[in-house]
Amino acid sequence: MNRQWNTLTNREKNLIIARDVLAFECFEDEEGIQWYNKHYSMGHWRYCTDLKDAIDLSKRILNDDHSFKIIMSKNRYECHVIITKQPERSLLKAYGESLPDVICLASVYYKGIDINVCT
Repeated sequence: MNRQWNTLTNREKNLIIARDVLAFECFEDEEGIQWYNKHYSMGHWRYCTDLKDAIDLSKRILNDDHSFKIIMSKNRYECHVIITKQPERSLLKAYGESLPDVICLASVYYKGIDINVCT
């Protein structure tokens, strides 16, 4: 199923983050997937809508050589992944309408995941 990030539901986006970006071990077997779904239903891992979870995501995936640079305007956010030792050099950037969502999208790009094949 080929779909763009902005057409995915929040649940689908959060699944991509947990399964493909963070590589939760629970996705290795059916029982683990059920465990994930149960805890997700309880409100865990809301990366694309909860800023606290999105910041946790960024801390988990970025190393000392890279950081996020956030640019905000009235109706849009940009998230640049920059080389820490060369702040003017942006490796990639993502755009979105909410800060948690744009952090998630930048994380997907940073990990080299093609969102068109993730769902």
